[in-house]
Amino acid sequence: MEIIGWKIKKLFSMYYFLYGTDAHKSRQKLHDLLKLAEKKRPGAEIFKITTENWSEGQFDELLVSQGLFEQKYTVVFDNLFENKEVKEYVLDRLEEVKNSEQIFLMLEGKVDAVSLKKIEKYSEKTQEFDKKEKVKDVLNIFSITDGLLDKDKKRLWISYIDLLEKGGVPEEIHGILFWQVKNMILSSRASSSNETGLSPFVYKNALRGARNYKTEDLQKMSGELVDMTHKVRSGEGELAVMLEKWVLSL
Repeated sequence: MEIIGWKIKKLFSMYYFLYGTDAHKSRQKLHDLLKLAEKKRPGAEIFKITTENWSEGQFDELLVSQGLFEQKYTVVFDNLFENKEVKEYVLDRLEEVKNSEQIFLMLEGKVDAVSLKKIEKYSEKTQEFDKKEKVKDVLNIFSITDGLLDKDKKRLWISYIDLLEKGGVPEEIHGILFWQVKNMILSSRASSSNETGLSPFVYKNALRGARNYKTEDLQKMSGELVDMTHKVRSGEGELAVMLEKWVLSL
């Protein structure tokens, strides 16, 4: 019988080590193993050792199967490595843990390479549970200007909604749109990038976009974007809503 990659027939007088930054998953695995231990040894006592109830004497007694504890039992070491002295004490006795007739389950957070190498030498199985960091979408806020330059209302609107859903800030989007409209106006009046103060690349794109609009339309668009700022400051509406209406009106 095998549950989540761990063979129940092997869960007998063994030492298992669970560690990693994903405390939720590693603790869930611990609970799974405890259930398996209960099936293998019904009624066996469970001892949970933490830094708060740690005792060298109790630890040493738990390593032997005769004497004070004659029954079979399961021992859980819960984040003992948080205490440096306790960590060193446990690491020095891993061979005894391995040779014990009891079940030892150890749960830890992040573990250094040297300690891990020693643990792997004596543990029946070592399993790591690390949290995978979510990679945030890199917002290319300038991408919204593509639809504006091409006078593609649908593309512009989709880009706008997409930016908002990914955490884009309306004020920043407004600034980029105003910047591009202003560039188109400047480019439409100049004969070269030198006259506008824009880089050749920006000038070329702006000039291409300006050809898709009438001069009076660009002036109107610029005025509407400026007017939005005044309305927001006077509390006459939300910028995100105004921008969407503006995009759909083009």
